[in-house]
Amino acid sequence: MSAPTKILPVVLGRKTVTAPSSLLVMSSFFACATLFLTVAAGAWMFFQIPPSSNPDAQGLDGLYKFFAAFGTVLLVIPASTLASASATLSARRQDERLSTMSLLGAKRSEIVALAVAEPLVPAVCGIVLGVGGYLVLAWPVSLIHFLGQPIGYANMLMPPLLLAGVVLFLILVCVLSALVGLRKVAVSPLGVRTKSLGRKFPLGRVIAVAIAILLLPVGILVAKSTSADLAVVISAVLAVFLLGLVVVDLLGGLLMRWFAHLSGNRATSPQRLIAARLVSDEPKRFWRRVSGLAMTAFVAAVGGSGIAIMQMGLDAVDDPTLDVPDEIAVFYYDMFTGILLVLGISIVLIAVSALINQVADIYDRADTFADLYAAGMDVDTMHRALVRAVLGPVIWVALLAGGLGLFLVMPLAGAALVLEPVTFLTILASVVVGIVLIRLGLQIAKPILASVATAGRARV
Repeated sequence: MSAPTKILPVVLGRKTVTAPSSLLVMSSFFACATLFLTVAAGAWMFFQIPPSSNPDAQGLDGLYKFFAAFGTVLLVIPASTLASASATLSARRQDERLSTMSLLGAKRSEIVALAVAEPLVPAVCGIVLGVGGYLVLAWPVSLIHFLGQPIGYANMLMPPLLLAGVVLFLILVCVLSALVGLRKVAVSPLGVRTKSLGRKFPLGRVIAVAIAILLLPVGILVAKSTSADLAVVISAVLAVFLLGLVVVDLLGGLLMRWFAHLSGNRATSPQRLIAARLVSDEPKRFWRRVSGLAMTAFVAAVGGSGIAIMQMGLDAVDDPTLDVPDEIAVFYYDMFTGILLVLGISIVLIAVSALINQVADIYDRADTFADLYAAGMDVDTMHRALVRAVLGPVIWVALLAGGLGLFLVMPLAGAALVLEPVTFLTILASVVVGIVLIRLGLQIAKPILASVATAGRARV
């Protein structure tokens, strides 16, 4: 047997599943798997709709499939980001065990195997539980009306192969996230103990942002092309908004660095200074804590424009002077329902991400909070610093994501629709709800901060 195979049964025990950090990972992947599978099942349901025999409804079958895929694309990155953040944080919190193994002479292969296996075990448990959560959540979702009738529970059940594919995708996200988290830590006795990271300018991220931004106009031109094949146009539209989400995710970390620099130079109180230092220490970590809101602002910009379009269609349906076919009227109602579902799932992802990331960050910074408490800082001041560190950049993040979403929708839907009041009201409502959920997550995590700070050291 290889060394990693021999050592894993020894170090992996009951605490691998019952430790607070493991419960965080399990909860995160349970939520991700439940929502991810539900969204995938909804998209699968639309792709099983038989073609309509009514000539008045020609083309609607393809539109249902397109919007189902479009909604899935808008939710893939937020859900994947939540899973990735949880797995990465778990891998980073294994400092004591990894450092002990290094001091005892463990090889790099053994440390890597443990770093991947520890978050993988609770993640797989959470994903398996998430399959059950999906089967339960599918029942109330099946009562939602599409095509003039309830979806039906049977239509929400994916085939076993597709279900296994989604489960394997989530497991792969966990493995890759753990490897990425370990790659950034120097694998040495001192390196893993102190979580020593390379403080380098994020050149790769800047290059990736530049490439993604350059590709966006190309995608928009293809999407607006009248000579291109319909399948190519649809693929281009999906690619444009997927790239938009990637740009938001990449720019977010850079924006957090800039915000931390400005806040540090203008700090006028202890909590402001500590908040700036916390963000500048690891901007990507704090980006993860508000990235759910950024993704929702982007989705709200797209969804708000869609609501404006659907509202025009519904006004036409209600106009007695216009003879709108029943199939077209049902389509408008269905798209309105679909937009609300996408926005609702995005908000649920914000709530889950906010709570899990707040608690995970407190455990990860247990030493820092214990030292601050020992130096005389009270828990209320530390909590205010955390609140400012998280909520301070929220406005900038929302402007970035919402503005980019509007920018991408405008050439495809037209300025008149994008600038409708309902679009901005949708963005505003989503951002306000997101901020409230993040603030609630911070408040719920305050007792955990107090216990970690006063305990001297939290062992997770």
